[in-house]
Amino acid sequence: MKENEPDPGDFEELAEVTVQKKRGISIVWIIPLVAALIGGWLIYKTITEKGPTVTITFEDGAGLEAGKTKIKYKSLEIGTVKRVEISQDLSKVIVKAEMRNAAEPHLTENSRFWVVRPRLGIGGISGLETLVSGAYIAMDPRPGPSARTFTGLEKPPGVTREDKGAQFQLRAENLGSSSPGAPVFYHDIQVGRVLDYVLDKEGEGVFIDIFIQDPYHLRVQDTSRFWQLSGFEISVGAEGLNVKMESLSSLLSGGIAFDTPAMAGGSGEPSQPGTAFKLFRNFSSIQDEKYVLTRPFMVNFDGSVRGLSVGAPVEFRGIKIGIVSDIAVNLDPNTLEIKIPILIEIQPERITTTQVMQSQISEDQYAVMKHMVKRGLRARLETGSLLTGQLFVGLDFYKDLPQKELILTGKYPEIPAIPATMDQLRRTVTDVMAEIRRLPLDRIGKEILETVEGGNRLVNSPETQQAIQNLNAALGNVEKLTGGLDQQVDSLMANLDKTLVTVRKGLRIVDPDSPAAVNMNNALKELSAAARSIRVLADYLEQHPEALVKGKN
Repeated sequence: MKENEPDPGDFEELAEVTVQKKRGISIVWIIPLVAALIGGWLIYKTITEKGPTVTITFEDGAGLEAGKTKIKYKSLEIGTVKRVEISQDLSKVIVKAEMRNAAEPHLTENSRFWVVRPRLGIGGISGLETLVSGAYIAMDPRPGPSARTFTGLEKPPGVTREDKGAQFQLRAENLGSSSPGAPVFYHDIQVGRVLDYVLDKEGEGVFIDIFIQDPYHLRVQDTSRFWQLSGFEISVGAEGLNVKMESLSSLLSGGIAFDTPAMAGGSGEPSQPGTAFKLFRNFSSIQDEKYVLTRPFMVNFDGSVRGLSVGAPVEFRGIKIGIVSDIAVNLDPNTLEIKIPILIEIQPERITTTQVMQSQISEDQYAVMKHMVKRGLRARLETGSLLTGQLFVGLDFYKDLPQKELILTGKYPEIPAIPATMDQLRRTVTDVMAEIRRLPLDRIGKEILETVEGGNRLVNSPETQQAIQNLNAALGNVEKLTGGLDQQVDSLMANLDKTLVTVRKGLRIVDPDSPAAVNMNNALKELSAAARSIRVLADYLEQHPEALVKGKN
C-alpha cells in the first residue's frame, strides 16, 4: 500500500449521503417573473387605454406640431397630434391625432374641433394662455352618429356645449355694428352676443344669428323689438342737432339691444329658439314701423328748396305724418317755367277721422285729403332749424286763401302749395328795394341839405340873437308882474273871505226862501267860482310866466 493512500476501512465508517429533489420555485426566478407581470400589465393598460385615431383637416396648420400639440376639452388633455401633413392638392392640412379611450363615445359627426390661438376681436382677447403653452386643438363634443374624420373650424364657435340659452335670427337691411362677437344688451345689461351673419339669397338683406344666455333668453317674446346700437349717434335734420350716446361698452363695440314693451300684447310666453325678428337700424325707426300704409302725393314749389333733403319730415301742425321721398326739377322748354316737384309719402293711419268720413274713405282713398284741401289745406316749406337751415314740408289750413281742389290729373295727387315764409320775405324786401330805387333820392337829399343850411343861417343870424335877448328881458318883466299879482291876489282873497263871513251873518237873519236870500246864494256861488279861477290863473302864471307874452299853449 502506498503511502498516503486511504485505507478502505475508513470508508466504511463514513455516513451514507442521500440525494433528494427540491420541490418549489427558486427565489432566483421571482424577479424576472415580477418584471414580466409588470410588463404585461403595462402592455395591457396601453392597449386598453389606447383610443381611436382621428383625422382632422384645417385650412391652416400654424402652431400644430406632431407629438407636441394636444387636444383638450375643458383644459384637460384628451388626445395628442401624432402626424401633420398636407393634402395632395396642397389645399388642406391633415392632422392625425390619437385620442384617449374615454373620448371615443364623444367622437360623433356633430363634434367640432378648432385651433386655439391668441385672437383679438370685438368680444375681447382670447387664447392668451397659448402664448406660454403653445397652440392646442379644442374639442366641443356633441351627440350624434360615431365618426373618425372631421373638418376643423377656422375660428372658435359662438356657442359650445357648456353655453346655456337660446339662439335667434335677426334680419336687417345692413350689417352695421352687428359683427360676430358684438354684444347683445337688455336694459344696458350684456345678455348675449352675435354669432355669425350671412347674406340672404336675394342680396337685399343680412341674416344675423345671435345667442341669448340663460335665463335672459326667456325675456325674448314674439313682440320683442331688436335694434342696432352705434354707441354714439349724431344726426342733423329738420329738428336740429340730435346727439345720443349709449353705454361705454356699446360705444366701443356697438352691438344690438332688445326690449319687450309691456303694452305690446301677445301671449307673454318666451319665443321658441330660432325665431326670426326684424332688426331696426335704430330705436327711433321702431316708431315709424307701426305705420305701414303710405299714400304718395305731389307738391310743386316755385322757389328754392335749398335745405330740403330726402327723408325730411312732413308735418301737420308739428305732428309728423310722412316723409319726403323724392326731389326733382321740372322745366317747361316753351315757357322756361321752372317747378320743383316734391314727392311726399303720407301715412294716413296717423290721421283719425269720424265714422262718417271712414265710410267715405272706403269708397275713395283720397276722400280725407280732398276734404282738407277744399277747406284750405296747403303745403309750405318751413324752417326746422335756424342753426342748420334744414327745411321740412309743413301742412296747415289757410282759410283766407282762394278755395282750391286736390289735383288728380297727374301721376300723383297734387296738394296746392304756397310760397315759403322766407320766399315771401325775400319778395317783400325786393319790392321795398324797388320802390326805394324809384325815389328821387338825389333831389330829396339836395333839398334836405338846403333846408339844413337855411335853418343854420336863421339860427345864427344877428336878428335871431337880438330877438332872444328881447325875449329874455320880457320874461324878466313877466316874473316881476307875477310876483305883484300874487300879493294882490292874496289881499283880494282875504277881503273876499271877510265879505263872505259878513254875508253869511246877514243870511242867518233873512228868510232862506225869500228871493233876496236866493239871489244872495247865487251871487256867493259865482263869487266863489271867480275866486277859484283867480287862484288857478295865479298858479298857472307862476309856473308859466311866458304865457303873458306867448299865450297859453
